[in-house]
Amino acid sequence: MGPRTPRPDERGPRPAFGGPRPDDRGARVTPDDRGAATEARGPRPDAERPRRDAPLPSGPGERVVYGAGPVGELLARKPQSVRAVWVDPRRADRTTSDPVAAIVIAARAAGIKLEDRDRPTLDRIAGEGALHQGVVAWLGPFVYADLNDLMTTEGEPALLVALDGVEDPRNLGAILRSAYLLGAGGVIIPDHRAAQVTSLVAKTSAGASELLPIAQVGNLVRTLDELREHGLWRVAVHATETAQDISAIDGTLGLCLVLGAEGTGVRPLVAKNCDFHAVIPMARSAVGSFNVSVAASLALYEIRRQRLSRS
Repeated sequence: MGPRTPRPDERGPRPAFGGPRPDDRGARVTPDDRGAATEARGPRPDAERPRRDAPLPSGPGERVVYGAGPVGELLARKPQSVRAVWVDPRRADRTTSDPVAAIVIAARAAGIKLEDRDRPTLDRIAGEGALHQGVVAWLGPFVYADLNDLMTTEGEPALLVALDGVEDPRNLGAILRSAYLLGAGGVIIPDHRAAQVTSLVAKTSAGASELLPIAQVGNLVRTLDELREHGLWRVAVHATETAQDISAIDGTLGLCLVLGAEGTGVRPLVAKNCDFHAVIPMARSAVGSFNVSVAASLALYEIRRQRLSRS
């Protein structure tokens, strides 16, 4: 892939994608991104929904994950995070070929409290329309990962997702689900003016919030600088005059995809600290651009596609 047209900024021309970094990168942008530029943005469109989740019915935990697949994976990888498992007794007593019966066996082996609950109770806990399959796991408070935990990779370059002010918990949950399914090593979220990992996020992510490292940071701009020091290329996924087609980004390199809130996108200060800008091409634009969770899925899929095709 040829060199990308550089964007003028305080640091001078940007390097060709995948090429060597200059020794002198010039002045580093380090203002706190909670400053006046942030406050002057006004309300975010995706903040229209209530920030607080509806309280869960009383139970032995603060958050729930439901469904045979997510609960089974959680018991296999992080049983210490599960406080109790509620099951439909009509499925719990079946043969071990039933995944819910297998979950009962795994929970007993791990010393996790098991309780029978009827279908209406499980329906109420999981939420309207949720496919819980007769099993719900209760979890304690969420524990965020250290940023360094996201750098651990399994035989391939790092792939991270950083979210700049995504305030809708449903969008966050959907992004976490896609990030987990498409091989990302973790997700970075700010600790202010952004959705945090709550019960609603855990539900929307189908349990991916419990299986994927999520780091919470005080200053996204400084965090992006740290990622640069670790050799990751920062790619802002939003439309600008100099943005490349997402397929032109070399997905085989260590990357951090940066996505912003709906309507406002990646903030200028954050975008300025990214190495490249990428856009997802659309056939039509009469209804606006992609929802941020859809954009994240498409961008992650493109990176995954490239890695699989070149492996």
